[in-house]
Amino acid sequence: MPERPDLEYVVPILRGALRGRVLSTPRVRKPVVLRALAADLVGPVHDVERRGHTVVLSIADRELIVSPMLAGRFQLVPPGAKDPADLALAWPVTGGGGEPAELRYRDDVQMGKVYWVARGELPAGVPPVGLDVLGPAFTIPALSAILKPRREQVKIVLMDKSVLDAMGNAYADEVLWEAGVHPKLPAYKLTLPQVASLHAAIIQVLGHARDEIRRRAPPLDEKLRDFLHVRGKVGPCDRCGTKLRTLGVRGHDAYFCPQCQSEGAKVGIVDWRKTPSGG
Repeated sequence: MPERPDLEYVVPILRGALRGRVLSTPRVRKPVVLRALAADLVGPVHDVERRGHTVVLSIADRELIVSPMLAGRFQLVPPGAKDPADLALAWPVTGGGGEPAELRYRDDVQMGKVYWVARGELPAGVPPVGLDVLGPAFTIPALSAILKPRREQVKIVLMDKSVLDAMGNAYADEVLWEAGVHPKLPAYKLTLPQVASLHAAIIQVLGHARDEIRRRAPPLDEKLRDFLHVRGKVGPCDRCGTKLRTLGVRGHDAYFCPQCQSEGAKVGIVDWRKTPSGG
């Protein structure tokens, strides 16, 4: 999915292009993503913001909330540009003194959702926004208080958007690798030094990713992940040279280094350092 670093790049671009302009009735190519009538999704755009893992357009007294989920992405194109195969919705954009344009929401797996709600309303299926991990309230004691009562594996807690405004699958893997914490370690078992390492890793990884994406300024619909150390990689660990492995964590896959993330790796009856495939 687009994660926090991706959206922190995308949202300012959308804000600059759409604020003060008018969205007209969208063309609908994949109606399964809609949780509203397409004819309602119109009006002058007052603002665009990131709220957790959603993009929120303020229109009059309502909000157009796009939850991109696994594969959703945005695109701004001139009117009449050829439709891509994964086009879900396309809004004509006019007014505000700018050239006519089209805002596109693309989603090749159609898991994303588009909501139209009263301002401040939280749609069913969209979690509340958790603690801002790049803000001053995110401290080691705050993270410890979140982890201590949780019996789930630590990767699942990191991906819980109702407690941490941070990450999905890819950046959870990257954070755990940076911190040297095994993804299957139960959250409540983390020692204070491990919590401190995890806290530092969250800030470092997400901050670096945000800055790197901004620096490279990719097209709006391109998701940059080639600078990550573990997610999607099959070769040796960048830190120690050990072969990276994958395993399942509550329906999610996890990439990790069995050497760098070996502490606490014996979970249940399995020692992940000794498995031939890590699966």
